Amino acid sequence: MLLVLSMLACKGNTSDDTSAAAAASSMDCDPVAPTLCGLPFPSTFYMVEDTTSATGWRVNLGPTTMPINANDQQPDPTIWNERDGWTVAGPLMAHFPEVSLDGVVGHDDIGASMADDSPILIIDADTGERIPHFAELDMSQDDDTQRMLMIYPAAPLDYGTRYLVAIRSLTDTAGAPIDPSDAFKALRDGSATDDEVVESRRAYMDDAVLAPLETAGVSRDDLILAWDFVTGSKDGITGRARWIRDDLTDRIDAGEMSYTITEIEENPTEYVGRRIFGEVTVPLYAEEDARGSLLTRGDDGMPYYNGTTTVPFIVVVPERLIREGTPGAVIQYGHGLLGSHEEVTWGGHSYLPQLANEYGYVLIAADWTGMSEDDEHSIKLMLVDEIDQFAMIPERSHQGFAEFLATMHLIGGALAEDEAMQVTDPKSGESRSVVSEDGRYYYGNSQGGILGGAYAAISSEVERATFGVGGAPYSLLLFRSEDFSAFFQIFQTMYPNPLNVALWMGYMQTLWDSGESADYLKTYQESPLEGNAPKDVLLQVAIGDAQVTTLGAAFQARGIGASLIDPPARERWGIDTVKSGSTGSGLVEWDYGVAEPFENIPPAEDTDTHEGPRRELEAMEQLHLFFSTGALVNTCDGPCTGTLD
Repeated sequence: MLLVLSMLACKGNTSDDTSAAAAASSMDCDPVAPTLCGLPFPSTFYMVEDTTSATGWRVNLGPTTMPINANDQQPDPTIWNERDGWTVAGPLMAHFPEVSLDGVVGHDDIGASMADDSPILIIDADTGERIPHFAELDMSQDDDTQRMLMIYPAAPLDYGTRYLVAIRSLTDTAGAPIDPSDAFKALRDGSATDDEVVESRRAYMDDAVLAPLETAGVSRDDLILAWDFVTGSKDGITGRARWIRDDLTDRIDAGEMSYTITEIEENPTEYVGRRIFGEVTVPLYAEEDARGSLLTRGDDGMPYYNGTTTVPFIVVVPERLIREGTPGAVIQYGHGLLGSHEEVTWGGHSYLPQLANEYGYVLIAADWTGMSEDDEHSIKLMLVDEIDQFAMIPERSHQGFAEFLATMHLIGGALAEDEAMQVTDPKSGESRSVVSEDGRYYYGNSQGGILGGAYAAISSEVERATFGVGGAPYSLLLFRSEDFSAFFQIFQTMYPNPLNVALWMGYMQTLWDSGESADYLKTYQESPLEGNAPKDVLLQVAIGDAQVTTLGAAFQARGIGASLIDPPARERWGIDTVKSGSTGSGLVEWDYGVAEPFENIPPAEDTDTHEGPRRELEAMEQLHLFFSTGALVNTCDGPCTGTLD
């Protein structure tokens, strides 16, 4: 981090918003939002109709639309312009200097966001359905005039759908009504202008936005801003990951995957009977086998095979299975933020071997390529010098998905029959594999519950998944995460105007959609990916988490269709409560007596509850019962509670 900040200090800060705005082409910025190019976000203003795409649209950011950084570098929108729509996860953004939130619905009253008097409405343009959401101002900085209004859907939006956004009846901090911009007022009221950009949008705004809003009961006279946008198609968001999965499967079936065991440790800890270290050779779908690489792209836009790469893995066989000579089901583990697969066996994370030993599971782990410790330096440098290469994170994560798919297949295939994986039945003296024929589960904590939500949805082998202290989308999580502070310093240095920092969260989320859980949540039950059966998920989270806000877990739960288990620690809007022992997907919140900030800032670090649930014996038992039976069981004595160490 010190190296990156010293690089920033050497580069200087020569740009400002005035010069950036002056350099922007008039057709690159929507005049209805004059305070910042790129707003309102997302919008069809920054799209073009395209009959060849699944949605009939294509993102079309102009060459000067995206914010210039402190070194006067203009990002290239090419990768964004591949997309056939915007994120299904939000945020939606607008800016009104010194706006008040009086009357605006926050995350404590989401149901009111669909009421007739809600100042903000999101409406399905085809059905007229109102979409539950909450709105907030960006309070991560101190300038009241530069706070972005950020609107988050309460659950993932539908794929390939056009939505209308209506904002009305807002006031400023002095209580005075907010007026529309001159450009929006002209469009709303039918007043002629000399602005060619405004006039070029008039017919579309009348027919596609203002008239449908009136049909939905929204008077145009009340509007201070309205716009529409189109979300990405299911294939446009998930298609590359699914293509990689299918190509990888074909290559594995053809015998192209190989592995090597590099080390075996016997009885290394109290709970572990054997640790097996190895390397597996898997297909490469990136341009290079290196940090910061993008996926390959064929003429059809899909990746293509580009040789192989070698990936380290660790298998943990619990002492119990060695002693009893019995096979166990497999838990594949996903590690935390910019961490390592070694998390599966570290002494500081002994809850995993303890869980495996108590209930008889074999653990396997590999690195989250794209978001592992090996990627951290390249991510920071990208934020400084090449933010338009942000796609390296979600696209390199696709290579990570391939490696997770390969290691899961490996432990149920050739590796299961390896001599290193054999145990002896003490009664018969016969040797057998320690890996059972049935039972393939995924368990990830923190980042493992964010990226893992995408991976487990993609996998056709994972039967059920548990996300510990996870959430989605990243654009909601990061402002509320203590883990983001180092990266936030870079953002604030490279983009002194905080509006640009917030806008980048939206741009990044549109690319992140294909590489984190937010846009895969509906594929668990509502619309499984081709080749996959529906699957259930257990979410175990902690109120007061300073690293992953529980707002993100609630978003995941609504997207998956999860329920709270009776009695819950608290009620959550849009999430039903079911009796203990029910089946399906579930959300369990642990209460450590720590309050959560209402605004988009992290809770206090000294009372962070992030590590709590994974170490609770009740959570381990609950996870085991869910994996082994599919039941959602309240293993706590009443609501789940705990104490901080």
